[in-house]
Amino acid sequence: MQGMWRRLAIAVCVSLAAVATVGQETTQPATDSAPTNQERLNDLIALIEGQNTPEGRRTIVRELLLQGWPETTSRLVSLLSGTNTAAKTAVATVLADLPRFLELAYVDPLIGMLTDADAGVRQAAAGALAAYTNNGVTQRLRGLALDTEEPRPARLAAITALGLMTQRDAIEALVAVLGDPDPVVARAGLAAMAQAAAMDFNEDIQAARTWWEESSALPRETWQQRQINRLVLKDREMRRRLESLEVRLTRVLETSFQRVPDADRLALLGGYLTDPALSIRLVGLRLAQMHVAQGKSLSTELHERLRELVNSSEAREQAAAVQAVATLREPEDAERFVAMLATARNRDVRLALLNGLGYVGRGAATEVLLRAADDVDEQCAAEAVAALGRLAERGVLQAELRESVAARLLEAFERTEPAQIAVRERVLWAMGNVADVRFGPAFATALDRREGVPVRLAAVRGIASLRNPQLADALADAVGDPDSGVRKIAVETLAVIGSASSERHVQALWERVASPQETDETIRQAAWRSVLEILSKGSSDDLERWIARLPGTTVQDTQRRIELLERLARAGLEIEPVDRGRLGLIRARLAAQYVRLEQPGEAVAAYVAALSDLHVAQSDTRRRVALELLRYTLVNDHYSAAVAEALATAVGTDEQGVLWQTARAEIESRLSASTADQVLSMLAALESYPPGQWTPQVTGEINALREQALQLKSSATSPVSNSTDLAPASPPVP
Repeated sequence: MQGMWRRLAIAVCVSLAAVATVGQETTQPATDSAPTNQERLNDLIALIEGQNTPEGRRTIVRELLLQGWPETTSRLVSLLSGTNTAAKTAVATVLADLPRFLELAYVDPLIGMLTDADAGVRQAAAGALAAYTNNGVTQRLRGLALDTEEPRPARLAAITALGLMTQRDAIEALVAVLGDPDPVVARAGLAAMAQAAAMDFNEDIQAARTWWEESSALPRETWQQRQINRLVLKDREMRRRLESLEVRLTRVLETSFQRVPDADRLALLGGYLTDPALSIRLVGLRLAQMHVAQGKSLSTELHERLRELVNSSEAREQAAAVQAVATLREPEDAERFVAMLATARNRDVRLALLNGLGYVGRGAATEVLLRAADDVDEQCAAEAVAALGRLAERGVLQAELRESVAARLLEAFERTEPAQIAVRERVLWAMGNVADVRFGPAFATALDRREGVPVRLAAVRGIASLRNPQLADALADAVGDPDSGVRKIAVETLAVIGSASSERHVQALWERVASPQETDETIRQAAWRSVLEILSKGSSDDLERWIARLPGTTVQDTQRRIELLERLARAGLEIEPVDRGRLGLIRARLAAQYVRLEQPGEAVAAYVAALSDLHVAQSDTRRRVALELLRYTLVNDHYSAAVAEALATAVGTDEQGVLWQTARAEIESRLSASTADQVLSMLAALESYPPGQWTPQVTGEINALREQALQLKSSATSPVSNSTDLAPASPPVP
């Protein structure tokens, strides 16, 4: 084991050295140290597959390639063919950066990665495949891109790889893609072709074909020189540098904006939005959105400027301007957005318009969004669906089209697969806002643990919007969901739609309260509130059944029993006629719990209320409760006129002797030198507030007990006293 850690440490050091030499690659192998090459290879592979940062993995892959060990290729092929997403992404990314290490053995696993469910894996594979200049890679990518039987994501990944290539064969393949029957694939082919050829076809397929017809006849050497080496490489370098500069510039401008006083911000925004540089205007548009989102207003001049930029010929700026105008939430912009949507060709602009209609559109926008929900572009369709949900959320969805919207949302949900998490979540969110009763089965289906967390969250919220008791069973399962967010909303919603008479519903909530598997304290508290809420809707028998399940071994158990008993008492008051005998017993139980918590004020109040109820009902238990109250108040120095009156009313003159016998027993058990003061206090209280009228015999006994207590107290302070107690003290009654 120590040898393994030593080798891992050496491998990490080698990797750190490789990081330090980024940009100064060398083909010389690192200096061999004590571990064998095979051991180092195994350790480095373990680091690639294990817990590591993306940059750390890439650094280790570079080191492996630079070492040039014979087994490196086969081990990397295994990683590319495996199931470790992070590992194969790192290997493919480094191969794309170091094309001189590309080998034929990597082609098959890289092609296979194009069908991976993870978009990052597909992107990394596309980058590596694009770096090949032979080995038949271009033809294989062409075949995959044009194969209509292959999944769309795989075809799009192949198209991405072709778009990163510089060979004429790759662009020729993309020209073939332009005629694909799938519009999404065809548009992706056009974008890839524009990237590969460093041309702007303005999203016009015919323009791309015309350019190809004019350029394809050039000699290959001329083609490569003019179209690849000069234009494509220069364009890529320029884009990277511009993006880096724009990010840095954006941060500086945003920081400056945040530091400027509010009074000067509008002037600064005006300068940004009128700047000749596109990147600065884009920053201004984003800051305008942030300013409005913070609840602050823009001047009329800035409103006009934002609307001017909506007409920009630059797609990025136009999309950003639409988003900024949408934040103004002015309905008059809806008509303009609808008109623009009919002619907009750029995808980002269309997405911005669809999103904006959700915020500014009214009833007339419903039909437009319904048509857009059928868009072959999944992202546009999802944005249209979300906008429909937003109209419903704002309360402006046309009533006569509500049926059509509900049907379209159900269709959209049924078209999606669990892997389409983002789209599925948006559809469910919209369904929750529309809140059509027909959505219930779809919400229940989406609670399946195989669905993504955002999808399950949207499903629970959708059920909450419906408030349909028939979905309570599905929620009872969701209460145990692995995600804490899903559990919490499910707990709160089940309390609303669940039934107190259902063992399954209450048990699901109860387990969140009591189970050690629930480690989130906020969910425990929410579950307990839900238990109280759901049981308060049920019968007294339901409450009693669950009160009995509390173990009562902790302070928290006692507090919870009090809350349930209070609910039970309130429920008893709501029944006509009120069963005062039962209500009195409930209040007596409450008093006993307050005694356990050492809350004398609440305990006495509950006992007094209980005695009042039991007296009205002429219950046989009123004497027992009265004696409990007498003992507790005497022993704890809370005996008062109110207590005496309650005792006298409940017990009556005929049974006054029972009260004295109980009081005398408590007093006599405390007749000792150490508790003489307590005895005197108890006797004084009984004399001041007798529960009725004491008989002469009782008065005499009180006087006799006082004399004994005084003698005990006097002997305790005498120098010659040996503090002998006259009677042993009995423990106080709890």
